[in-house]
Amino acid sequence: MESATSSKRQRVVQRAARDTVDEEEEEMFDERSVNKDLDIDSKIAALKVSLSVVCLLSRTGGKNLCRCSGTVVECERKQESGGGGGGGEFVATILTSANLLRFPAYSRYTFLAPDITVEVYLSKGKPLKGQVLGYDFHYNLAIIQITTDYPLPTAILTDIDVSMPLTPTPLLTDSKPFGLRPHTVDSSLFKLRGGDKVIALARTHNCHCLLVESGMLSIYKSSWLHCQELLYTSCKTTQVYIGGPLINCDGEVIGIVFHYDGYAAFLPINIASRCLQLLKRDRGVCHPWLGMTLTNSYVAKASVLEEIIQKFPHISNGIIVKDVMKGSPAAHAGIISKDIIVECDGEVVRCSLEFCRMVWNRASQSVEVVVMRPSSSKPVKLTMVADELKPASYNWQVLFHLFACWFSYRNTRWH
Repeated sequence: MESATSSKRQRVVQRAARDTVDEEEEEMFDERSVNKDLDIDSKIAALKVSLSVVCLLSRTGGKNLCRCSGTVVECERKQESGGGGGGGEFVATILTSANLLRFPAYSRYTFLAPDITVEVYLSKGKPLKGQVLGYDFHYNLAIIQITTDYPLPTAILTDIDVSMPLTPTPLLTDSKPFGLRPHTVDSSLFKLRGGDKVIALARTHNCHCLLVESGMLSIYKSSWLHCQELLYTSCKTTQVYIGGPLINCDGEVIGIVFHYDGYAAFLPINIASRCLQLLKRDRGVCHPWLGMTLTNSYVAKASVLEEIIQKFPHISNGIIVKDVMKGSPAAHAGIISKDIIVECDGEVVRCSLEFCRMVWNRASQSVEVVVMRPSSSKPVKLTMVADELKPASYNWQVLFHLFACWFSYRNTRWH
C-alpha cells in the first residue's frame, strides 16, 4: 500500500514538473516564442487590458510559495487617516487565484500559508507589497490590495452568457406551457459560444513581460478538477497564467484563468465578481450545497438530445442532472439522475451558470425547481432546502495532493 501511494505521488510530481518552468527558462520562452505568432486582433485586445495585468509572488517563512498572475479590478484614492505618514495615494484591488495563499499539506485539508508575504509586479517599476484582503478556497480566488503613488488602470469585467437553446426558435413563448415564464435576456451579457475566440493573459516578474495566448472556447471539454462551474479553452498556458484574466476580443475580462493539462480552464467572471464583492464586504463567501452534479443540455450526446426533443418537444433549454449524492438536499427533495431542470423559483433555467446565480444566496433556504423526467409526461415540482457547503467539500480540496507535490518540487528548484 505504501509503495502504491509513493508511486502515485511520484507520478503527480512528474506531471507537475512538466508544467513547471525554471524562471530563467520561462523568461526566454516568453520573449522568444509566446507572443511571436499572435494575430493583430489578439494583440490589440490584450493591449486594452495589459496595464491591469500583474504578477504576484508569495512567500511563507521566507521561502517561495507560489507565482501567478492577477488583474487590477478596482483603484481608488486612499482615504487620509489622520496620522500623516507616507505610503501611496491610491489603493488598488487585485483579483487572483487562491493558489497564492495555499499551504499544501499532506492532509485532507489545504490551509492558509503561515507568515505569508505577497509581492506584486506591475508592467514596470519595483515590486509592491501586497495585503491579503480575502480568499475563497472553494472557487480558488483571492483578493490582494496594494498602495501606489498613481492610479492604476482597471479592467472591465463583463458577465457571460453561455446558454444555447436546443431548438433554433424557443417554443416557450405565448403559450407558456407548464406555466413557465419566458426568459428575459440581459443585453449587458457577453454571448459566448463554443469555438469563439478567447485570450489568456499573464505577466512574469523577472522582466515584467506580458504573456498572451489566444485560443477557442471548448464547451465539451471536461476534467478531473471537479469544479462544475469551470469552462475550458484551447489556450496553451503554463502555471504563471493561473489567476490571470481571460478576455474577449474587445479586451473585456470574462473569466479568471486556471491551468489544466497545458491549457487554460477558467472560472466565469459572473461567479468571480460576486465572490469579489462578498470577500470585500464579509471577508468570506457562503456557498449553498444541493448535492448533485449538473451538465448543460447542449453538451449531451446527440442521441440523448434526440430522446429529449422527442419526449419533450417544447423544451429548448435546461440542465441535466448527472448524479445525485445520497443524503443530499437534492436526494431528499426527490431529484434523480437524468432529470432536466427547466425552472428555478419561477425563472427559466437556460444553463448551469444561470442556475448557479439563482441559488447563490440560498444556503439554508428552500429552492423550488421544476423538472422534466423521462418517466413522466408532466412536469414535476420539487422543493429543496439548500445546505451550506463545508470546507471539506470545496471544489479544490481534490487538488490538495497535486499542490502539495508541486510545492515540494518547486522549492527544490527555487532559491
